[in-house]
Amino acid sequence: MRSLVFTMCIATATAASAHDWYEDRIDPMTKFKCCGGSDCRAIPRSSVRSRIDGGYTYLPHNFNIPRDRVQESPDGQYHICESTYVVTNQLYWRCFFAPRANVSLILPH
Repeated sequence: MRSLVFTMCIATATAASAHDWYEDRIDPMTKFKCCGGSDCRAIPRSSVRSRIDGGYTYLPHNFNIPRDRVQESPDGQYHICESTYVVTNQLYWRCFFAPRANVSLILPH
């Protein structure tokens, strides 16, 4: 029983600390906070397509993310923060993060 409780505590602490880096991030254009709870997560590379204009398309919802709203991911993965409009119940993206190598190709130096 102690082992189970210890494992649960470690898993909870890991999930909380993995989410912590989203807490203070804001969208560079809208200036709104990225995270409003548990709405940010890593997404698979296969769900993201680079666009010729330097932006990205997130395929499951066909979100078009302009390059000036792409932020650097701290862990080399893609991440997205999503929310739902209260009135329409429609999903929208709040923030998008790409690995540094990809961001450095699209951001001016």
